[in-house]
Amino acid sequence: MGKTVDYYFCLNSPWVYLSHRRLVAICEAAGAEIRYKPVDLKEMMLRLIGDDDPPERSESHRKYGKAEMKRWAAFYDLPLSEKPRYYPVAQHRAARLTIAAGRLGADAGVLAFALPKAVWADDRNINDPKTLAAIAEENGLPGDILLQASDDPGVHEAFERNTEEALARDVFGIPSYVYGDLLLWGQDRLDFLERALKAG
Repeated sequence: MGKTVDYYFCLNSPWVYLSHRRLVAICEAAGAEIRYKPVDLKEMMLRLIGDDDPPERSESHRKYGKAEMKRWAAFYDLPLSEKPRYYPVAQHRAARLTIAAGRLGADAGVLAFALPKAVWADDRNINDPKTLAAIAEENGLPGDILLQASDDPGVHEAFERNTEEALARDVFGIPSYVYGDLLLWGQDRLDFLERALKAG
């Protein structure tokens, strides 16, 4: 049986955008398959702590968070908007589009990068159906077909199933990576994933 990494993520996350290419490179080098599993983080937070909003952060914490994103953007050599025009933004439609792509045999990883990039580098609204279709088309995927497929009840069920599965595996934040019994939270843990994959 080949190596697989279950990847739990949201399409509106800057960390998903910034770290995607490194995750793909690590898995390709190890001959591991990435199973893309978009989740409903708000539902997870509601179930885990009884609130779908993250705790209020201090100004110092927010300032540090912005500086940290800039550092990682420079590290990954990726553009990052100072103040994205469409953030916060609902990601359910984008998540279902990504799931639909995988179900139709397309590379869901293309959208796992392109959609958060649209938010954090291109100032685009991933909650707008026309924008979603356009992003899919720009990345060589059939936008209208994926948009229609994303409304299929089976896609909605898959989105809910991903969320339930993540909770059952003790995933509490995104991005998270599960390889065998190893659970890693946060893109800054990718070194540990790389080591685990090399060790087999």
